[in-house]
Formats: sequence, C-alpha cells, structure tokens
Amino acid sequence: MSVILKNCLLIEGLSNILIEEGKIVDIKPSEQSETFGTVNETIDIKGNLVIPGVIDAHVHVRDLQQAYKEDWETASMAALAGGVTTIFDMPNTLPATINLKNLNIKRKAAEMSLVNYKFFIGATNSNQKDIEEILDKNAPDIAGIKVFLAGSVSNETVTDEDILKQVFELAKQYDKVVVIHTELQELLDKWQQRLPYNNILKHNAIRNRQCAIKGTELVLRLSEVIGNKIYIAHVSTFEEIELIKKYKCNNQVFCEVTPHHLLLNESILEKVGNIGKVNPPLRSEKDNAALWQAINNGIADTIGTDHAPHTIEEKQQEYEKAPSGFPGLETCLLLLLNEVNEGNLKLEKLIELTSNNPAKIFQLEKRGEIKVGNFADLSVIDLNKKWKINASAFRSKAKYSPFDGIEVKGKVMMTFVDGKILDVSKEVIYGTI
Repeated sequence: MSVILKNCLLIEGLSNILIEEGKIVDIKPSEQSETFGTVNETIDIKGNLVIPGVIDAHVHVRDLQQAYKEDWETASMAALAGGVTTIFDMPNTLPATINLKNLNIKRKAAEMSLVNYKFFIGATNSNQKDIEEILDKNAPDIAGIKVFLAGSVSNETVTDEDILKQVFELAKQYDKVVVIHTELQELLDKWQQRLPYNNILKHNAIRNRQCAIKGTELVLRLSEVIGNKIYIAHVSTFEEIELIKKYKCNNQVFCEVTPHHLLLNESILEKVGNIGKVNPPLRSEKDNAALWQAINNGIADTIGTDHAPHTIEEKQQEYEKAPSGFPGLETCLLLLLNEVNEGNLKLEKLIELTSNNPAKIFQLEKRGEIKVGNFADLSVIDLNKKWKINASAFRSKAKYSPFDGIEVKGKVMMTFVDGKILDVSKEVIYGTI
C-alpha cells in the first residue's frame, strides 16, 4: 500500500512524503506532489510539523508480575499519545531480565506492543555467563546491558568492581552499550543511616548527590581503561556533567538527561509530595541550569523519560514505603515542544536528542531520521496548540504526574509506526485529520 502524507512541515520546509510498505520512498516539496504518480491514500497533514518518532531508551514497561502497574499494551498506548515510536524496556521487572529464560518470557509479553521495542539485559554479581549466552545469539531485539549500582524493589545490583569490569569487557566484546544507574548503594546506605530525618522534602539529602557523583566517576574511570561504550542514565547533578565533559572527549561516553531533572527541582515536592519521588532525586536550580548547558554544548546526548509507573495507592503511602518513579511517556515530548515555543530549545536540537542520537548510539538501522529508505516512524505535531497536561486522561495505568495541570504549547496529533497511523484505541486509521 502506498500513502502520501501531504503538506508536512519538515525542518527543510513544506513537503510531501511518499510511504510504501512502511518505509519512506520519496520526499518532495509540496508543489511537486503530482510527480508521485498513483497512490492508494492521501493524508493531508495541513501544514503541521512532522518530526521523527521519539526513540525512548529508558522505559520501565513493568508487565508480567507487575502488570497491575503497567503492561505492554498500556505502555505502548501511552507512547503513541506522546509521539514515541520506539521504546527500550529496562530489565528490573518481575521476573528480572537477567537470563534467557526470563528474556523469552518478556519477549512473549511484548508481542502486545503497538510500538517498536528492544530489551536491556540486567547485570548482576553472578550472571555474566547468562549475559554472554544472550549476546552470543546476536539477537536484534537486545539494546544493551543495564547495570544498577543501587537497588530498587525489583532489581539486583552490581556491587563488586571486578564484576563491573567483566560486564564492561563483555559489552566491548559484543559491541553493546552499558546503560548505568550510577548511584552507589554503599553510599546510599551510609547517608540514610547518618541523617536524622526521613520525609519526601529531604529526598535529595537522603539520597545524597555524592552517591551519584562517585558512581559516575567510577564507571567513567573503568570504561576509559576498558574502552567500552557507556551510557550514563538520568544524570542529575552539575558535578556529573563536569566529570562527563572531562572523560567524553576521548571515550565512548554517552549522557542522558530526563525532562524532570531539566524542568523540576526539589522545591516542587512541597506541592506534589511522593508523586515527585524519583531516583536519582530532583535536585536544585543550579543542577537544572547545568543540565540545560549540557544540552546546549553537546555534552548531553539524549533525553529519556525514565517512564516508571506505579499505582497511585503505592505512591500515596508514607515516604519510606512509596516507590520512586512516575510516568513520562505522555509528557516528555510535549514539555520539550513547550520549551521550543518558549525559545529555550531549538527544534533541531530536540530532534537530535529524542531520535537522531538514540538511533546512532544504539545502532538502530533505518530509524531516527526522516529520509528516503528509513522506516516511516513519524510524529505529527500541532506546534501552536495550547492545553493543560491532564494526568487523569493518561493512557498509562499510572494517572498522576508532577507535571499535572501545567499549561504547555504543542501537542501530538498523530503517530505513525512503520508507516501506519496508530491511535490510542489500538486501531489503524487511514484518512484525513
């Protein structure tokens, strides 16, 4: 089937896009649409912005024994609503993705997905042979290895430096990226024992910034020696940015930031309470500024959501019991589009951070860019639409957000996955807007 997307506003100008068999086969200025010849369907985009679908390398789909929090269908519906066409699922599920048996269980569950997906293998102190068994098969659905230096409810940590080296060496051998949550559990334990208070307003102090800084310094130092690719997830402090800047020049070091660490700081916790509980914590205005500078000077490579859904009942528990994390698939792109409208972020930089760079870092073939030969993963944006984020209307099962009620400008109108328009009711639609 051939489809023309007519009157698409691309970076290069108003264009028509010809799609056949899920791929872009031609792009022409709008006035040249007749040169495409006969097609099955024409969809008038009406001058709205069209950008590559977002590739989110940091998603916790949950499912399996945590399907009450989120499953592959609801996560992918949330992704579509947020203009996200590819998601990478983290391994800290129940059961954890730490061996081939559990990976295959997850593969079966992921067949419900409405968007493209890949998996991370979780590293532990004792599963190097399991990781090697999976990587040795060269399966295309494996994005890389995930290392947690700190624990949460459903993941194992790597606490031994020699084991961490072995994981890095495996990653180098198979040319895979190691994504790392760098907060050090040993330091977290020390800080939590040292401090006399225990409430959400002190979350930044309880999970002291040094826990992340020291962990980031450790993995940068080791990866420089071993020469493997590392991707430091959800960087949250200006000190980490300075370290990454130092090591990045001559090494394969990639840096991810999140919308919440860019746009929020610990002051919002007085308003949102445990809804804003996340690891690493929301930091300070100084850290916000450092992350923006990292975006502008190219130190930050990607923006990931760290979509981490829980039930509202879990989040409403007392501070110690409430899990960390909140949904982000439906808010990330919209918040960034608002920053474009505010003049704080260039549209080209947004595209680079959310699609171009993730595709390059994780070696996604024919994705992450609107060009002939690539898959037609596209987001159609009304850049002028003003509205308020309404968490109660989320497609995710987690219907809350620290961004709830914030007015933004810019909204996703359509999401194409492999050339098909998918709406959040799980139907494929062809026709005019």
